[in-house]
Amino acid sequence: ETAPWLYMILIAVTLAVAAIPEGIPLCVTISLSIGCKDMVKKHVLVRKLAAVETLGSASVICSDKTGTLTEGKMTMVKMWAGEAQYNVDGKGFDPTVGRITKADSGADASADLAVRTTLLSAILCCNTTLATVTDEETGELRYEPRGNSSEAPIVVAARKVGFLEEAAGDYPRVLEVPFSSSRKMMLTVSDVSGRTQLCDGGMALGEGSKY
Repeated sequence: ETAPWLYMILIAVTLAVAAIPEGIPLCVTISLSIGCKDMVKKHVLVRKLAAVETLGSASVICSDKTGTLTEGKMTMVKMWAGEAQYNVDGKGFDPTVGRITKADSGADASADLAVRTTLLSAILCCNTTLATVTDEETGELRYEPRGNSSEAPIVVAARKVGFLEEAAGDYPRVLEVPFSSSRKMMLTVSDVSGRTQLCDGGMALGEGSKY
């Protein structure tokens, strides 16, 4: 229960505000200032008093800033192919770091039929390439994607098993339907005429397969 003296103060403030409307801004400012003081104790710095009211009604705050929680680099960490799950090791866009392994045993899966077939099919749908550039700060060479950022992880993973972007030149693209927000997908059709398998170590193609 509220103490009688505190209840009397609340009543007095209420009557003061009701009698003198000019006192409302003062009361609101004092209330928000008290809120700021309490938040500072929890290491929350508030620059604007008006933000205290909004923060007070929030139950969950999610924040991110590229370079702190994330690096602004999309990477592939897992893939599913041939009814099996694989882990993709490495960091950033460097295809020389890390490898693709089986999730259940940890064995190298670079030569697996499902992995090679899936990644080659994926890279045939990409228009992104990887280029080596010199870092202005360190002077070291690093890999940088040129093109769609969402395709970069696919290109990097494909390079880990030996597929370069130039491999797409061996499979002439006869049709391309660009990505759209309504379809949420991109479609390409490539010519595989004269091949008995999709790639070295990949799935077999039916006799007379053309696309």
